[in-house]
Amino acid sequence: QDSTSDATCDELVCHRNHTHHGYSPAGDATASIVYANYGRPSDLDELEALGVNVSGKVVLTRYGQCFRGLKAMNAERRGAVAVLIYSDPADDGYGQGPSYPDGPWRSPSSVQRGSVQF
Repeated sequence: QDSTSDATCDELVCHRNHTHHGYSPAGDATASIVYANYGRPSDLDELEALGVNVSGKVVLTRYGQCFRGLKAMNAERRGAVAVLIYSDPADDGYGQGPSYPDGPWRSPSSVQRGSVQF
């Protein structure tokens, strides 16, 4: 039993923390994945210079360096079918030092949520 609600633990597993980005469309995407660093225009330009096309692909980016909505916009404008954004522990997590509750850094099991509106 969760002391902050009437939900049972089984219900919490199913309903408590649905990770998503606000204003992102619902849907399913199946495609090859292309890693695009932070998803900035310069990152996508570098991929293009290397002959890597993100059109029709799922673009994998890490949080940081620019707003998450711009990552989605940059990939969409180049034809990507989806964008996955992850928190790199080397940037803001346990790779930097002690994580919550022992320190200020993001724990290995944490997630970020927010808007991708652009």
